[in-house]
Amino acid sequence: MTKDDVIADLRAQLEGKIAVMKSALADSSEGASGDETKSEGKYDTRAIEASYLAEAQAEQLVLAEESLSLFLNFEAPTYTIDDEIGPGALVEVDQEGEICFYFLAPTAGGLITNYLGCEVTVITPDSRLYQELHEKKMGESLEKPSLIVTGLE
Repeated sequence: MTKDDVIADLRAQLEGKIAVMKSALADSSEGASGDETKSEGKYDTRAIEASYLAEAQAEQLVLAEESLSLFLNFEAPTYTIDDEIGPGALVEVDQEGEICFYFLAPTAGGLITNYLGCEVTVITPDSRLYQELHEKKMGESLEKPSLIVTGLE
């Protein structure tokens, strides 16, 4: 498995998430305008509530599609063990005796995939860990969380 495989899996996860969101939006849009939510009186707010839900889901879908677009256009450079950690780096760390991987991406924070039998967590520039790892080199450590950079791709 390579870093490209990690990126491909993350893209597939984002695409799957969008497909689920589109289905949920279709269902909530139907619920907002369907016969089941037809008002039965002046205090019946089911249609209004369903339309708020559909509107919020539409906004979340737009954000997810923008995230996927950004991720699809992102080209992760190849890093060597002598380089500083930067965007697109797949970083191996020893975190309190456990090997962990982090992928520094422009978006999709929190997604998880596997690499060499270990979990890879996507972190974005908004996260403190991303900011702490950025520009570190192999062998350098962080205090909080307690970790040592042991690999870079």
